[in-house]
Amino acid sequence: MEAGSDVRSVASSCGLLSAAQLELTEVDEATVLLERIANRQYSAVEVIDAYCGRAAIAHQLTNCLTEITFDAARAQAAKLDEHLQRTGGLYGPLHGLPISLKDQFDLEGVDSSIERNSVLVDLLQKLGAVIFCKTNVPQTMMSAETNNNIFGRTLNPRNRSLGSGGSSGGEGALLAMKGSIVGFGTDFGGSVRVPALANGLYGLRPTTRRLPYARVSNVLKGFEGIESTIGPLARSVDSLDVVMRAVIDAEPSLFDPKVIERPWITATGSRTLHVAFSLDNGLAHSHPPIRRALRETVSALRAAGHTVTELEAIDHQAASALFSRLAGADGGADLRAFLKPTGEPIVPEAFPFTSTPGSTVYELNSLQTKRDAFRQDFLELWQRSGHRLDGITAAESGKPFDVILCPVFAHLAKMHLGRPHDAEPITWTMLWSLLDLPACTLPLGEIDPVKDAMEPLPGAAFSPYDQEQWSAYSPEAHKNAPVVLQLVNPRRFREDELLGMVRIVEEAVRKRTTLSSSAA
Repeated sequence: MEAGSDVRSVASSCGLLSAAQLELTEVDEATVLLERIANRQYSAVEVIDAYCGRAAIAHQLTNCLTEITFDAARAQAAKLDEHLQRTGGLYGPLHGLPISLKDQFDLEGVDSSIERNSVLVDLLQKLGAVIFCKTNVPQTMMSAETNNNIFGRTLNPRNRSLGSGGSSGGEGALLAMKGSIVGFGTDFGGSVRVPALANGLYGLRPTTRRLPYARVSNVLKGFEGIESTIGPLARSVDSLDVVMRAVIDAEPSLFDPKVIERPWITATGSRTLHVAFSLDNGLAHSHPPIRRALRETVSALRAAGHTVTELEAIDHQAASALFSRLAGADGGADLRAFLKPTGEPIVPEAFPFTSTPGSTVYELNSLQTKRDAFRQDFLELWQRSGHRLDGITAAESGKPFDVILCPVFAHLAKMHLGRPHDAEPITWTMLWSLLDLPACTLPLGEIDPVKDAMEPLPGAAFSPYDQEQWSAYSPEAHKNAPVVLQLVNPRRFREDELLGMVRIVEEAVRKRTTLSSSAA
């Protein structure tokens, strides 16, 4: 197939899956699939057979898998069917739900050195989920594109000339091919949200220590300057809610001492929101499709009766510099230790933390003090947002903003660069990691070659780099690329509340789109 081809329809047209299997794997909501398993419309074996088949097709086209555990998954599904037949009840709230995992999750019996599951794996299996594959990651897991020396590069199924994002890029490609209904990745500086952007998915970055990280393989283990967090990716916000609720209801703090105890309260109904939006980060102007999507979303929210204000400026340059200094505080020693035993060369896309100067303990303490001060400054910004600013009422309700609406990147999914991604466009993910706030992506269709045509730079360029990046944009190069925004809760540990707000924003956009279509 050609490099830029869209391969998402191959699973439907290749003849390898039955009509029933295609119908089953087209269900995007975990709630719907679980209900059909519970009422015996589908057996767990039928579900896992369909997803294994579709995942195999996805892998042939995108190189998204690293471990295939189809036989074990089918055996587990058969036990679940037997349990339901014998007892008349479900094994657990995720009975029969297929789940894929980013490669770094330890899975017993996969790779000879691994003898125990990650805590999350144990919990998912106790809840009735069926884990059927592991997915590709970039070398060092410090890259916004997925490529390594062992498995190679993962391609974007919407346009194979584009990257699938990183570091959970295998998950992103698999889900975009509908080879999984929900998967788990990890997010340090954007590693769930960037693949969600590249592949048009919902991706949740929870607050750190919300889900159990025990026995998950990782770089920078023990480092707390910035912490990685586990988060799900899915084809619907419903699926995110289902798996988050199930895992948190299982009391993961009993199995991982770092997990923070806070119950999951699924948001119901609608409410009027105060949304603060931001379009540009002062480093790189957001490209035309992102500008259009944000403008349309703001318009839809206002039409639905929500209060929308512009977010007070945040110093993205300072945030980016602080994030980079913290992430590279060991001077790359940990990454070099991983590569040294085999002499493996570093792939071009890996972020160059191995070349950064290390920090002393005193310097690290100073950096972490600056991080805490940055978080305090943001908290005060949030508190101010409900009061009068320069004589202008920020919100008629007088309450601080409920959620932030902003880009995920300043650009769409990137072409295969063969080098690290630039920091300027991606501070939108690093910023919220630095602040440790829950963030979720919101897919809003794909690039429109007419609406998203090249246009003059809106105002003066922030830098020569900004001008260069703006001029490099073209709808042709980004054919089929999804357009995705990001919603951020200014309150930590309130992922349940965030997903409720994602639903509200999504509904406002849907109604506005329906009205516009009717008028046309």
